[in-house]
Amino acid sequence: MKKITVLGGAGTMGSEAVKLLLERTDAEITVADASVKGLKRVEAELGKKVRTAGADVNDRESLVKLLKGADVVISTVGPFYKYAAAVIKAAIDARVNMVDIDDDFDATKDSLELDEAARKAGVTAIIGMGASPGVTNLVAKLGASRMDRTDDIRLYWGESAIDPTGSAAMMHWFHITAEKVPVFVNGKWVEEQGFTQPEVIEFMPPVGKLEVVLTGHPEPVSLPRYIKGVKNVSIKGALYPPKMMELYRWLIDTGFGSNDTFMVNENVSMPFRELAVRIIRSMPRFAPDYFKDVLDDALGKYEACAGTFKIVVSGKKGDSLTTITYDLMANNVAHSTALPAVIAALSLLDGKVSQSGVMAPEGALDAAMFLENLSKDATVKETVTIARDKISFQ
Repeated sequence: MKKITVLGGAGTMGSEAVKLLLERTDAEITVADASVKGLKRVEAELGKKVRTAGADVNDRESLVKLLKGADVVISTVGPFYKYAAAVIKAAIDARVNMVDIDDDFDATKDSLELDEAARKAGVTAIIGMGASPGVTNLVAKLGASRMDRTDDIRLYWGESAIDPTGSAAMMHWFHITAEKVPVFVNGKWVEEQGFTQPEVIEFMPPVGKLEVVLTGHPEPVSLPRYIKGVKNVSIKGALYPPKMMELYRWLIDTGFGSNDTFMVNENVSMPFRELAVRIIRSMPRFAPDYFKDVLDDALGKYEACAGTFKIVVSGKKGDSLTTITYDLMANNVAHSTALPAVIAALSLLDGKVSQSGVMAPEGALDAAMFLENLSKDATVKETVTIARDKISFQ
């Protein structure tokens, strides 16, 4: 029997991946997590349907031992800027193929540098295989494949401020907006300050128009490596409702987005951004009226749309300047993140990915086939605009 290990399998994303695996494969599934409480909950809920194991990603030797024997590993262990490369190194040592949902730009750079080591070991690691990055990369690849020349790829996202990962999502938001982030401009990677370059984008209902800002995500890091000739790649995003963006902007402008140390007293300290997360999470108690408005608006949209994406690919097709726009919508953050990882893991399990190395989704998977598989659970709207004739069709 084939075996799949889910690292972080007792967490929000990991437990969703486990649920989806149980629906889609007869492989033996091991849920590995550092949380004893989480593993006990898994055992109570799933019983003999899965195996459980303790996991310490900080202990390289024990992690390698845990991964050995698995046919495929799915890693949902974050923050990825801290753990992604370490897990890949352990997978290389264990000679096991893997998928992760890394959404940190710096971790993506570090992981891609392990490509040669993975190839020498005959290991395939597909990184950033969630919704964004992940599905967004493959949609961009699909658009580029329909061009004779791809010039620009612009990605936009909006997400409800109500996120099931709680503090982790807030820390991630500070990481991708309070620092300098990578952008691919005129054929070169440059760094720009996050939370800048505002732009109003029309997303699918019920989100509609939303002001987005420059964010740090893996797509500008990986897409130029695989889509040859592309000149510009950027990604901008926002949380909704806008009132939440105002709060984050104020916190960042006043220094609370910093990773510098805040001294609570001589014995207690924490990064400013961790203090900011605690402030936000405490707001329902000390600013109930303000937070009620935010919560009501966010929950209202979240019920219909947990996240939305727009991918705009521009270039030349034949004699015409052409733009292909894709609109996507996610009804549940955990599901839309875990499902792509599960589809990719099962592709590895079934031997549908032959090349070894560390690769972003667009370097490892056939975009059209993947999206056809995904279409059972998601809808992708495509709009093509031909500049020469000024004709739009869907």
